[in-house]
Amino acid sequence: MRGETLTDAIRYEKFEQLRLDFSGYIENNIAKIEDKLPVFYGYVVSALDSSFSDLDVESYDAFLDAISFKILDTTTRAGEAGYAEKVIESALRLKKGKNPQKGLEISVGLKMMKSGDFVHAIPYLRKYRSENILLHTGLAYCYYALSLNEVAKFRDQKVPSEMELRAREQMLELARTHTGVEQKLPFKVGPWLDRTFWLMISCAIEWFPSQSAFIRIGLMKAKADRNHEMRRQILDAAQTRFCDEMIFLRESFLFALEEGDGNSAASVVKQMIQHYPRSVEPFYYGMLLSFRTVTKSGYHTFRKQAAENGMPQYVLDLLDLSFSLFSGLEKESFVRLEDLKRKYPSNNYYLDLIRYLAHDIHAGDRSRANKAKKALLDSVDQCARQFMKFE
Repeated sequence: MRGETLTDAIRYEKFEQLRLDFSGYIENNIAKIEDKLPVFYGYVVSALDSSFSDLDVESYDAFLDAISFKILDTTTRAGEAGYAEKVIESALRLKKGKNPQKGLEISVGLKMMKSGDFVHAIPYLRKYRSENILLHTGLAYCYYALSLNEVAKFRDQKVPSEMELRAREQMLELARTHTGVEQKLPFKVGPWLDRTFWLMISCAIEWFPSQSAFIRIGLMKAKADRNHEMRRQILDAAQTRFCDEMIFLRESFLFALEEGDGNSAASVVKQMIQHYPRSVEPFYYGMLLSFRTVTKSGYHTFRKQAAENGMPQYVLDLLDLSFSLFSGLEKESFVRLEDLKRKYPSNNYYLDLIRYLAHDIHAGDRSRANKAKKALLDSVDQCARQFMKFE
């Protein structure tokens, strides 16, 4: 909801609870609602107005969209001719936004897709495919599901069916038009829609083995959803098909670090060096890995190569300070810190923050020290990446 204040966490919870209350009522009383749609929508609007009189238009319309989808998802009359249009008409007259039919048409399209009515779902999903990546993969899925029926009829067919070609076409269009995976649906949908996304991404990776765009899209989605398993699977596919692309090597390295898998991280660094021997980036990651193992010889080996490949002196000095802190060299780390403050006075504001973390690292409390080390590593890594303009 727009115009949020400090009390909005509680307000949002009440708003969500109202939606859940209506969802439960719909599940238990769908037969009554089906015959009196205008009356039921009147109750919905009355509840919204009495509980949230200053509700913004976007949230107001999204609530009605969510209610409409729930009705369509629950009704026993979904296959009845004209019933979906009755639901749309009942909600449409109460909506306030500039494009009131949008969320309702998305509701109908998703409901038809979910119930297997792919032919009638397609026009609705096609209309809004460019606005939401899940709707686009949903559209591709509808064509793909219809193609399976064609395959069942013509089992000896050697070439892709017409519907499969349309599914492939939609996935290629998706790769061209969607730069992100932000999910701007007007209401919450169950995990089934995510499953269709992953199915179509998997299909696209097989259909277009030379196209790395689908690996990138899958990675973005897995990271956004914190889907650990899908992130692992997508990175495995990237290692197989695009083992020399830095963007995927970088993601594999960071994933291995998060997993605490030093051996895999070291293996990725070796791959990076093989493919990009003159880039400073592989040696930077080698230095980061040395922070975890605290091996002085390993750190200085990577440091020498990083310097030879043009790593900026400020980044080298910052990493030297960090390695001293990770190595438990209290006296040396504070000497380095003061030296940095003299060499880079314009960055004293940042170095003062590192001083606080340094005190926590050397305080003698293991839990406190580990938290400070993580904060230090995250901060220095972000600073170094920005300074060296890594992606």
